[in-house]
Amino acid sequence: MAYGIFIRSVLAAVVLASAQRAAAVAPADRRAMVDAKGVMRWADDGSEVAVFGVNYYAPFALDYRVIQERGFDIKDTIRRDVAQFRRLGLTAMRLHCFDREFSTREGAFVDNGHVDALDYLIAECASNGIYSVLTPIAAWGGGKWTSSTNGFAYPVGIRDLTSDRTLWKAEARFEQEFAEHVNRYTGRRYADDPCVLCFELINEPGYPDGTTGGQIAEYANTLLAGIRRSGTRKPVFYSATWNGHGECVPMLKTDGVSGVCYATGLRAGHSLFGKQLSRVQKSSLKADGRLDGMAKIIYEFDAADTPGAYMYPAMARLFRSEGVQSATQFQYDPTPIADDNVSYKTHYLNLVYTPAKALSFAIAAEVFRRIPRGAPFAAADSEMAFPPFLVNVASNLSEMVTETDLLYTASPITPIPAPERLRRVWGCGVSPVVGSTGNGCYFLDRVEPGLWRLQLYPSVMPCADPHTGRPGIKTAVLGDSPELMVRLPDLGTEFTAWRTADGARAAASRDCKVTLAPGDYILASGGILEAKRLKAARAADLPEWSAPPPTPPDPDRKPWPPTMAELAAAGRAKCAAPRDWNFFDASLAKDCGIHYGWTEAATDDRGRPACRYLAKNFLGASACNAYVPSNGRVYAAVFPEAGRGRTLVITGRAAKGMMEPVEVALMLDNGQVWGTNVALPKHWSDVRVPFSGFRYFSHWNAPAFREGFELDIRNLDTIGLCIGKWLDPSAAGRSHAFEISAIRVE
Repeated sequence: MAYGIFIRSVLAAVVLASAQRAAAVAPADRRAMVDAKGVMRWADDGSEVAVFGVNYYAPFALDYRVIQERGFDIKDTIRRDVAQFRRLGLTAMRLHCFDREFSTREGAFVDNGHVDALDYLIAECASNGIYSVLTPIAAWGGGKWTSSTNGFAYPVGIRDLTSDRTLWKAEARFEQEFAEHVNRYTGRRYADDPCVLCFELINEPGYPDGTTGGQIAEYANTLLAGIRRSGTRKPVFYSATWNGHGECVPMLKTDGVSGVCYATGLRAGHSLFGKQLSRVQKSSLKADGRLDGMAKIIYEFDAADTPGAYMYPAMARLFRSEGVQSATQFQYDPTPIADDNVSYKTHYLNLVYTPAKALSFAIAAEVFRRIPRGAPFAAADSEMAFPPFLVNVASNLSEMVTETDLLYTASPITPIPAPERLRRVWGCGVSPVVGSTGNGCYFLDRVEPGLWRLQLYPSVMPCADPHTGRPGIKTAVLGDSPELMVRLPDLGTEFTAWRTADGARAAASRDCKVTLAPGDYILASGGILEAKRLKAARAADLPEWSAPPPTPPDPDRKPWPPTMAELAAAGRAKCAAPRDWNFFDASLAKDCGIHYGWTEAATDDRGRPACRYLAKNFLGASACNAYVPSNGRVYAAVFPEAGRGRTLVITGRAAKGMMEPVEVALMLDNGQVWGTNVALPKHWSDVRVPFSGFRYFSHWNAPAFREGFELDIRNLDTIGLCIGKWLDPSAAGRSHAFEISAIRVE
């Protein structure tokens, strides 16, 4: 929100100049094709495609609306954010287009402000060497998320689009007209523009129960025929493995299949701490012979709800082992609205607001480029070393260390082989050659001996859990000027910092140390910057630096997360004995929501707060589930000696007049998941389940079971609650509801 004080809009001339530059200079100009073996290659030299990046939604839906409501210019926002993509070394941008915002009921393409913004985004990406992966149909609903042109996907749902043949004609028409659209900033049709890498026909198709593989393939091939009528020869993908429908693959006529990987699940409702690395095991494109001969892309992935800075390189390595050639994280927060993570609460990634995670992502981009397709992968619990890369959970570290490159999210573990040969140093925190007293990213790139460019980003203070979805600022930008220690041999101990924009002297070092405000600088040995060196530094092929101003101060704002001592103090104030501790916070449970159902506030038979879970039926969806943050960290801090209780006690009832089977899953902060099924009776009761009755849920994205694993309630992070027709097949058609007020240990 504070970003609006800094930039409101840009002049039309600036936008036009940027667009003209995008059209005239297009590094992303190699065309992709798929060979006979199902490998995506560049047509000019036959080398393999390997691009890595993010999903980004400024042109559509909530992001588009909120950016403008807060007084920002869409195109200026796009330009600055794409510069951040380039700063991180990204080479791909994917988005599923919100078709209902620019289509008619008959499937005609409507050229409007959303399309203008999309055109501009594609052109900006092209000028920064970034390829676009476009999914024409998203089939998202309305509400706060989108506006509508009364398009073909409104008001029907995704299952209607895939099964109602009367809608296929409109969808196929839209695919064709989408590809035929001429980008107003590049002058090229999407169908022909080399900076458009490929098309994915539709985002996450869903189907009515009983849909066969043949029916799915017929639908996909109908959409494919529509987009091919544009004349495009680009690779086209279909999400065949979404919801486990790989049986359609042999009948598909697309060039490839698209997959997904959410290693830590989605929508936990709070941040996931503890060891999460072992949850990186497989994507939906896991080994399956039916996928042989098909090109593979990951349309979305994330280590959702995790603040840690060690997951992304491991995921990039996993994808390359599975033969993936394009992978795009979901989703990058536009900078003007990133302070409160307003759009997708389960995701949070931005160069300014999540600096260590952003650098981890930059390192993952290097992994994806350097690791060969099909290279082996093995899951790990605490550390994964594959030189020149290493990730370490305890240190919250991702690193890349070579003779010329040093990238890190925390103090690197690997020794630097030759500091005098370094050509770039990107980091957070302190390394042997560069360190900062702030926590923002810094990027040092060598121009020539004794001459470096420094782009320094501001420090930030997390002040609320970014993954709850609750309103308010989650991360504040600080107004500090950190002290930098720079020990690069060719700069020496006495060097000078000059502002890149005007060439003015900013500061001189003393014993390798210099204090600077965030910004773009030239570091030069000695005290003089000759004109030719200034020109050379400015000519370096680096993206624009931009960052928001400091967040306005608030005396009530405190750092997050609280320390264990603070948690312990809070816990002692709330209870006196372990058996009195309630792991279930009814207000958090209500806020977390439920998939394919809804929640309401309630009370139990003693007047205590409870949460009611409801589902209309299980005919359209197989299950309704919710993930509720627990008080495990508090419990561990207050009662470490009582961590292993013998019995879990669930206070609850079925709320529809008959018994309700419920799956209870205890998700630990080390990635383990333990679960069991309980039967909630019609009246409020304490249902007791011995810990010996919980089984290890290895079918979840959990570490492979090993001897020595045991359920330790002190590590409890999230409680999963699930009802579904697989628990009670005879009751699939009726409505369901249950209520819970407490979960405790005896």
